[in-house]
Amino acid sequence: MSFLPYMILAGLVVVLAVGCAAIALMGVDASMIRGAGAGVAAGLSLMVFSWFTTLKGIKASEKKNVIGHVLGGFMLRLVVLTAGFFLLALTGWGHAGGFAIAFLMAVMTYLALQILVAARNMQGPELTAA
Repeated sequence: MSFLPYMILAGLVVVLAVGCAAIALMGVDASMIRGAGAGVAAGLSLMVFSWFTTLKGIKASEKKNVIGHVLGGFMLRLVVLTAGFFLLALTGWGHAGGFAIAFLMAVMTYLALQILVAARNMQGPELTAA
């Protein structure tokens, strides 16, 4: 029995708790809610896009394709995070810190799922037996 799913879940709970605490410490107001909402929306939309590209990379039999999709996804997330942060900071429409924290929480949630799927596909069905 592998402890990987449990370790991923524990790390995910810690990340979400720290992220929510950071947002609460910065103060929840209308600007923070707009920024955090924009961060979650951007994170979830990238999650859906990345899910299909990751599955495409896993179905290809070469490991270079999987690594390429993972690194390309990292660069795309970095660009979206930077662009969203500066867009909100310069326009004042939402709280840039709230955007960054919420976006990173959504990204960490997706990365946890991505690790579990990749490990299951590389090692076989032993991770699914709990």
